Amino acid sequence: MSEAEVKFQIQEEIKDLKSLNVGVVLELAERLDFLDVQILRKFYMTGKEFPHDTQPFCFPMLFQEMKVSHHLKIGIEALRKRLNNFVGMGLLEKIENSNPTNYMPIDGKEQLARGVVVKFFLIHGLTKFI
Repeated sequence: MSEAEVKFQIQEEIKDLKSLNVGVVLELAERLDFLDVQILRKFYMTGKEFPHDTQPFCFPMLFQEMKVSHHLKIGIEALRKRLNNFVGMGLLEKIENSNPTNYMPIDGKEQLARGVVVKFFLIHGLTKFI
C-alpha cells in the first residue's frame, strides 16, 4: 500500500472516530503498550470485509501465532493476564466453560478497538505498520 493510500485510510478511520468518545480512545491509546495493541489487532483488524472483520481465538492458537508468526516475546501467563485485562475493560469476551479457553471480540466495540489501534500508531509515528 502506498503512503497516500495509508494516509487516506487513516483519515477515514479518524472520521469514524468522531462518533466515538475521543477522550476514551486517546486515553486507551496512551495507556496501552505495543503488545496490547498487537493483541487488539488480532481480534479486531483482520483485513476482511464487514461483518467478517473480527476474529475469535482459542488461547493456545493465539499464543502460538503471537510467538511464531509475529516473533513477539511474551510468556503464556503474561498473554493470559493481558487477555483477562481486556475482558475486564470490556474489549474482549471470555467464553465460559470452554477448554481450551476461547476469547472473542465484542459486537459493537469494533470502532472503539480500531480507533485505539489507529491512534496508538499515530501517536508513536508508526503509521507505516497499520
